[in-house]
Amino acid sequence: MFIKSRLKPLAKKRLGQHFLNSIYIARKIVNFADIKEEVVIEIGAGKGMLTRELAKKARIVYAVEIDPECATILKDKALNNVKIINADFLDLNLKEYAGSVIVGNIPYSITTKIIEKLVKDRESFQKAFLTIQKEYGERLLAQPGSTGYSSITCYVNYYFNVFKGFVIPPSFFSPAPKVSSIVIGLMHKEPPFLLDDEIEFFNFIKGIFRYRRKILKNALINYFGSLLVELSHPILYKRPEQLHLNDFFNLYKDLKSIEKFKEQ
Repeated sequence: MFIKSRLKPLAKKRLGQHFLNSIYIARKIVNFADIKEEVVIEIGAGKGMLTRELAKKARIVYAVEIDPECATILKDKALNNVKIINADFLDLNLKEYAGSVIVGNIPYSITTKIIEKLVKDRESFQKAFLTIQKEYGERLLAQPGSTGYSSITCYVNYYFNVFKGFVIPPSFFSPAPKVSSIVIGLMHKEPPFLLDDEIEFFNFIKGIFRYRRKILKNALINYFGSLLVELSHPILYKRPEQLHLNDFFNLYKDLKSIEKFKEQ
């Protein structure tokens, strides 16, 4: 097992560090991820609370930690099947760890960047289990018509099935964050439709969601700056937050045929 160290790294605010302080929660995360003799990449190993529990089930754990102080302490007390990588996960080449399972407690401030990397490198890992801010997690899990439904919901759910794990109160971290966290799972899925330009499509959805409270017809006027009179669509009198991903796709296809859209 890990050897106890006298050194106790302090959480650094600039890195958004909140160290997990509960073995019970660490084990619960590992059980939710259903780790079985797999290669695991841990994002933000911190003090090693989750690392230790992952190592009991995984074939090997690559514990990625950006903080040199934490990384040094982790190296001093690591198990044989734990490899400490002192680096920023955002810079990690996941192709070198193809077929891995990703697990991690994510700093709230870089959650979107982590999600974008996982989408970009989705062919390089099996599945991912992330502890993130509860409000953000609820957005990923949201259904059309609900308060949390947004462009990031559409973006992530195009590529992954999102599963709810459990909520973690602030007291299970040191220092305690101001809000609760939630554990979610991301599993690969076949995209519901094929896109010629994924970036353009999701930028379109993001732009429309700026006017989420307006009916879609008015949202399009605000987004494009003029009324697209050529378009006649039954969903134009719904709000963006009421549309399913397929609705956005059908609208997008119709707009692609209009010259004013092509000029945007």
